Amino acid sequence: MLAVALVAGSAFAVTAGEPALATGGGDTSCATTGSVDFGFDLAGDGWKFSTGDDLAWAAPTFADTDWKSWTVPDNWNNDATLAKYDGYAWYRKTFTLPARPAGVTDSTIVAALGQIDDADQTFLNGTEIGKTGGFPPNFDSTWEVPREYYPADGLLNWGGSNTVAVRMYDGTGGGGFYAGPIGLYTKAHLRALSGITGKAATKTQLAYACAILNKQHRAIATGDVRSYASTLADGFFHQGDTADRRLSEVKGWISQKKKITLTDAQAEVFVDSQGRIVVDTIRSWSATDGTELLPATREFLYLDPRKNVELGDHARFFRDSYVSTAMSRRVQFNVYLPKGYTRTTAKRFPVVYMLNGFNGSNIEWEARDIDTVLDKLIKDKGLEETIVVFPDGGSGWYVDTSAGNYKTMIVGEIVPMVDKQYRTISDREHRGITGVSMGGQGAFTLGLGRPDLFSSIASHIGALSLPPLVGTPAEQAANANLQPIKMVTAMTAAQLNEHTYYFDGGDQDEYGFGTAAKNMSVALASKGVKHDYQLGAGNHADSYWMPKLDRSFGLHSDQFRAHPYNQKREPHQTPSPYVWP
Repeated sequence: MLAVALVAGSAFAVTAGEPALATGGGDTSCATTGSVDFGFDLAGDGWKFSTGDDLAWAAPTFADTDWKSWTVPDNWNNDATLAKYDGYAWYRKTFTLPARPAGVTDSTIVAALGQIDDADQTFLNGTEIGKTGGFPPNFDSTWEVPREYYPADGLLNWGGSNTVAVRMYDGTGGGGFYAGPIGLYTKAHLRALSGITGKAATKTQLAYACAILNKQHRAIATGDVRSYASTLADGFFHQGDTADRRLSEVKGWISQKKKITLTDAQAEVFVDSQGRIVVDTIRSWSATDGTELLPATREFLYLDPRKNVELGDHARFFRDSYVSTAMSRRVQFNVYLPKGYTRTTAKRFPVVYMLNGFNGSNIEWEARDIDTVLDKLIKDKGLEETIVVFPDGGSGWYVDTSAGNYKTMIVGEIVPMVDKQYRTISDREHRGITGVSMGGQGAFTLGLGRPDLFSSIASHIGALSLPPLVGTPAEQAANANLQPIKMVTAMTAAQLNEHTYYFDGGDQDEYGFGTAAKNMSVALASKGVKHDYQLGAGNHADSYWMPKLDRSFGLHSDQFRAHPYNQKREPHQTPSPYVWP
């Protein structure tokens, strides 16, 4: 249960108007109206840049006059001196803020740093305000994660000089700030930049929102699950959570901990273009012993203006999470739900697991707007409506090693959990697997290794000629046979024909994966195994493989349709209580 507001424009069948709760003024201390629209852009010229690493460079007093003048966003691949550079670099910018606008405090400001390749540690006026990813020796690429940091009160020098310093590390590929927005903004301004429109809440609407939030906070603090449940609407659905699933997790926490705290910080209330009351908040769940149950995360809470309940965001593309035994931590995965999923409460759908490449994660699909891509493919190409699940494969090559039990996480935990929590058709004939680069390698090794789970296998620019390159030397040696071409060579035609296949590669792929795709085609053809294969002009890039998603999802669709599923066996399909987007 991890709430990240990726889809904020859902349409609900509710009507606007004065709320039924808290009509006499009421407590408004939990939030503000979110009406202050302030933005101070830091993108563009005026930055200083240097490769290397020294934490002394974070100090506002450090003299950076000898550093290169720089412009952001940037991309190291586009700079002749940095195109092949992997390592540390620092960015600094000194700027003068205007006088503090009315209604703005430091705690209402978000320092947005856009997207950074790969890891960063950001300082404002010499104080660290946030970091994302990991530096060597524990390098962790987070190139796909938007940076939003929250300066503490008193840190900004309004009407005076300020310095932002960003320490970065690039482990592979490009580097630097590759996308915005970059600046200091109120959340209202950030919402506008994201295309989320609305108007400030009235005092009555603010009190209404606070009444619901305060009731939730009190219920959780006292362990009163029934009271908390009364704040969730019939048909509640939020980032994958139904009311039953949310309540089940809350009950589990309460049974394990003496006391649970639900916190909403920096909350702002506004009314969106559809008349819903929306709380833009930093929400966290924790235990009094200091255990973080869910990390503080910015999310949007949608409230019914008539019934005193939280609706949920009813998003169709979102991050889900659970506590993984295999990984010994909470892990994320993204979920895409087709539009048809929202029309009833019973219909079941096939599912495809889509695996990320090296130095990636489930969040990289957000950067690619994959939900929009899939919606368009289903509409324009007539593909089967399919649930798509995006596990966080890190750089783990989808095997079990000291670097992480990624194989067990996916096949042993996520697959059965998705079948339980979402309306999948839970048989192998309606379950496919696809991957990109390292993920293409993983799609073949997981798919071929578990024919009881997966029936269709697809790879885009996949590392089909490589074994898993992760773990200790002994672990790599033990996994050496998990090389897709070697696996295919060792299998019989009957074994291989348990699956259907699509794969591609670019003839200019810098890692030789185009040749690997060609060799895979030869290996399958030599055994008379049908497959869809393409070797085309292009390199190891999105621009080559993303236009071919119709081919891979076409393969999955053909497989699903070859095994019709009788929906009539399901319970009566009642309409969803709300109209989804």
